[in-house]
Amino acid sequence: MNTSTVVDAGNPAAPTAADPDAVSSGYRTYVLCALAVVGFMCSVDKVVISMFMEPIKREFALSDTQLGLLTGLAFSLMGGIASVPLARWADRANRKWIIAGSFTAWTLMTAASGAATCFVQLLAARIGVGIGEAGCIPATHSLLGDYYPRHLRPRALAVHSAGSYLGMLGGLLGGGILVQTVGWRAGFIWLGLAGLVLAAIFHFTVREPARVDALTHPPLAAGASLWSQLGDPRAFWLLVMAFSTTSLAGSSVIVWLPSYFERAFALKPMQIGLGLGLCLGVATAIGSVIGGQLGVRYARGSKSWGAGFAAGVTVVVMPFFLGSFYAPHPLLAFALLFAAFGTAGMILGPVFSTLQDLVAPQARATALAVVALFGVLVGQGLGPLLVGALSDALQVKGANADGLRTAMTLVALINFLTIVAFALLKRRIDTLSARPAVP
Repeated sequence: MNTSTVVDAGNPAAPTAADPDAVSSGYRTYVLCALAVVGFMCSVDKVVISMFMEPIKREFALSDTQLGLLTGLAFSLMGGIASVPLARWADRANRKWIIAGSFTAWTLMTAASGAATCFVQLLAARIGVGIGEAGCIPATHSLLGDYYPRHLRPRALAVHSAGSYLGMLGGLLGGGILVQTVGWRAGFIWLGLAGLVLAAIFHFTVREPARVDALTHPPLAAGASLWSQLGDPRAFWLLVMAFSTTSLAGSSVIVWLPSYFERAFALKPMQIGLGLGLCLGVATAIGSVIGGQLGVRYARGSKSWGAGFAAGVTVVVMPFFLGSFYAPHPLLAFALLFAAFGTAGMILGPVFSTLQDLVAPQARATALAVVALFGVLVGQGLGPLLVGALSDALQVKGANADGLRTAMTLVALINFLTIVAFALLKRRIDTLSARPAVP
């Protein structure tokens, strides 16, 4: 098919120009908002189980290690593995269909989570959610790369990330309300039904754009390997390291924050959901939009700006993040977390835009999936399990939160490796940019 035409042949009203500027700004904004809603629901269905952990633990008599398996490795392992072939598919096929199909699949499995009658069934349902969500984000980033020109991508990717992090607010606050009103089982089922409605709306209103970079970049040679499309190997693997360590230090702790606040301060689920939702959702969303706008302003003439910016931001984040675990009052702990995640959110747009700069345009979805695979397996897979195992090992009888607090601290300290990785990435990109162009 000619790459200058829109591949959604079922919609004759779709634009025919391959230039993203040919799409009306209003429709482009609608697509961005629709994708942000998909990201919102992706986060809701991912994190809501954090608000359900304590009643699930009581009902099935689980240990913290089993909870870590349920929320981390089980959810992430198969999803992370599935993300790479799904992303390769997204780099070749209709991304709108992939996103809509993935959305439908994971919402069905979310509803199935509420029908589980034992730990094994719930484990299987959460694995299904992870596999379903694996097809969403890589295809979304590839789609936005064709709807938005390079200089506007940091802001577009930041807005999408903001929607995803607002989903944390929805999942934590909504999960707290659901668990106190209808219980965790009905909560899962209602979320699944809502997701099916939104998936249908997305499918019938969003169009597949042309792959605009196909006109300015030559097609890949027959038999070209995946690794040949990922740009400079050293730069790419430094970015993988940065994603992995920040995910291990951040995502693994986030899963355990609701349990920590319940154990340390005896807060009710709705109180925890509101507090953490504001910190993880609203603060990160605000930071993401600010960082995206900074990226539009400062990264236009520098491909290394995002990496250097991320290293500096991570330095600022650490005192707030670690301090929140030792705050003597929940309001102070929430305030420190708000500052930590508001600051951390600023790196999202610039870093995702840096990833698109590093790799071949035909491999954007695949590159994100490879990076996310390591982040998911290490951070969201191993991380919660590691925190849970350390918590069980360090727990002292009569000190309800001490073991969990120490475990979260030890894992969070890994974020110092993120600073090193981003700093080395900036240096590598600067070195590559200084080299004369190959004729």
